[in-house]
Amino acid sequence: PSSSRHHSLAMAIGSEGTDLVAYMILFIPLEFLMTSRRFNKDGNRQRAVALPLALLAIFAAVKIGYELQRKTPSYYDMMEVAPTAPYAEIKKGYKRMSLKVHPDKVMERADVDEDEASEAFRALKAAYDVLNDSQLRDVYDKFGPAGVESKDDTSALLAGLGFFYVTWLALAYLVTQSKSVSRAQTWGFTGLLALAIFEYQATILAFDFLEDQLPNLAMFEKIELLHRLYPPFLFAARMVAWLLYHDIDTYNALVLQRLHAKTDLLLRMTRENYVAVSQGARAGAAPADAAAADAGAAPWSGPTQAAALDEAPFRPLHAANTLGSSEAAAAAKAAAGMPSKPPQQQQQAKGGGRSMTSLIYFFGVYFFFQWLVGRGS
Repeated sequence: PSSSRHHSLAMAIGSEGTDLVAYMILFIPLEFLMTSRRFNKDGNRQRAVALPLALLAIFAAVKIGYELQRKTPSYYDMMEVAPTAPYAEIKKGYKRMSLKVHPDKVMERADVDEDEASEAFRALKAAYDVLNDSQLRDVYDKFGPAGVESKDDTSALLAGLGFFYVTWLALAYLVTQSKSVSRAQTWGFTGLLALAIFEYQATILAFDFLEDQLPNLAMFEKIELLHRLYPPFLFAARMVAWLLYHDIDTYNALVLQRLHAKTDLLLRMTRENYVAVSQGARAGAAPADAAAADAGAAPWSGPTQAAALDEAPFRPLHAANTLGSSEAAAAAKAAAGMPSKPPQQQQQAKGGGRSMTSLIYFFGVYFFFQWLVGRGS
């Protein structure tokens, strides 16, 4: 049982642990390229996303291509037949390959080790024994060599299937907590659900709808390939969500600030017009009487009040109006006829610390779980 649990974690194409570490390291430069003002000087999000998206695509293509080239040969690869080959073709392939790797044939060459030749022939014979048995072949197609070794231990197979989904479900939630990428959380969970449905159809219902697209890969290899494709899909969805995000709250706050500025400007213009009309109508009156009449007629007419109103700086309607980009605030003030001054620096909502703590906690639990699995093996 311990050997079965150990082999159930082995992958033919890449490794889930390698994916987790590699993409979380890649997440740091991707986030820097998206948010750095050095690469996003004029607020052009299309250009800010293009470079990290291209970097992610190149990294994923190189990594997955390398893993496909270095993947563990399947039993069908060992006999040079397709996974859908009938039993007669598998038998022919076994006879053909056994002549190539048989120790008596191989030892005629001086550059071949006897132990390696014997091991290769035994591996070929074991592969043929599996594919020649209809039940074992069905288990192998669904779960790979780990399924054949632990065919009587369904708990190990189910644990191997659930580990990927639990890990990436938690990670998808952590990297999409921010409001600007919250849409990617729905996309990431949807992709994970679609992958789970495909895996259910392949392993439980024995239905392979990628048979025509990937004819040279066994069913379990296609599932592992889709597992390798999910991390770049998740991070690409996060970038697209950030590209499409519009901060409606900040936009409404800036519009409200602009309306407030225009109201103040209209109030000042009304006061100035009233003072001018009042002074023209009372040009022959005594200065003291005019001042008294003006003071009783309107709240803006006194010289002290007028000077104070002229010198008073623009104040936002509420503190939230100072949030957002300095360019947007300056544009709102300029449209309202107010002097363009950079807004005061406000501290962002303290959500980064909680996200970092969640990541540290997640990795701690993950590596502790890996240690327990290794110790049990």
